[in-house]
Amino acid sequence: YALTNVNLQIEKGSFYGLLGPNGAGKTTLIKILSTLLLPTSGTAKVLGFDVETETNDIRWKMSLVSGGEFSGYGLLTVEEQLWMFALFNGMTSKNAKSKIGELLEVVGLEDARKIELSELSTGMRQKMNLVRGLMTDPEILFLDEPTLGLDVEIAREVRNYLKKWINEGEERRTVLLTTHYMQEAEELCEKIG
Repeated sequence: YALTNVNLQIEKGSFYGLLGPNGAGKTTLIKILSTLLLPTSGTAKVLGFDVETETNDIRWKMSLVSGGEFSGYGLLTVEEQLWMFALFNGMTSKNAKSKIGELLEVVGLEDARKIELSELSTGMRQKMNLVRGLMTDPEILFLDEPTLGLDVEIAREVRNYLKKWINEGEERRTVLLTTHYMQEAEELCEKIG
């Protein structure tokens, strides 16, 4: 078992950090809470919804960003990929284009909007994944090693934006962050487990 006797309660509107070495079960927990894996025993709820029986209720209110993930269609440009994702998630085209522009600037990708995904470096791909995760303004944001592959300056800008994003959420936004970096957890998280 990757997880045994986990008992975790995270207050709505908080920034919670989950620390631990590789193999500790952080990613498995995130996958269960984001409805990608089912728990083998016990119960798990997100925003009051059961992860096994109310998956769609959770999925429309959350977003997941994993470090080092390669998602998307390589022939699409950054802008096209983000626009398509936004429409899949119920955003209007006008709102999507505005949000894409705003967030690409935050992560320093505004000049890469017309580059195909297959041409992106690992760091650029991770920045695009973060934009994808924030575009729909989720109630809960799962961040699994989100600054993996980012240079120090961009990682700092991302952390600053995340702090601003959760503070502007008026206690409606919640973040669960997994990280290996104690400094990142100390800078962002109100509570750490």
